[in-house]
Amino acid sequence: MNPDPAAAAGPANLTDATVGIVVSDWHSELTSAMLDGTIQCLQRCGVELDDIFVAHVPSVLELPFAARQMSLTQEPKAVVMLGCSTLDEDPQYQMAVHSIAHATTELNLHSDIPCLCGVFFTQSVAEAQSLCTSQRGSEIAEKVQSVASMMANLVIR
Repeated sequence: MNPDPAAAAGPANLTDATVGIVVSDWHSELTSAMLDGTIQCLQRCGVELDDIFVAHVPSVLELPFAARQMSLTQEPKAVVMLGCSTLDEDPQYQMAVHSIAHATTELNLHSDIPCLCGVFFTQSVAEAQSLCTSQRGSEIAEKVQSVASMMANLVIR
């Protein structure tokens, strides 16, 4: 298994790729901006809007399950989880931090489809507002490009 070093060097052309996005509706005013930025960036990279699958879940805790289901049913090139949880408003904050980290690792260990975590865990809503913007969505999508391409080259099919 010799991954292509060029795949890690920069963004890939994602023409003909399908990408799944699972987004939490908790703090929807913030996560919708992340979703918009992610979709816009993916389209700039050649992904057709019809090849972007979006699913919504109530909170960040449901993201891993929905990401797994999407990877099994839609078989995208990559799945992205988008969400936001704040310490000052989420009584399950600590559990969510650990759950998302563990679940993302498990999803990536047991699937040929990379799952990327675009979940922000912040101390306050104000901090989340500065992070969860369309610009941040674009940054996440650029990472999706690079990581999906690199990980796809690692997968033996």
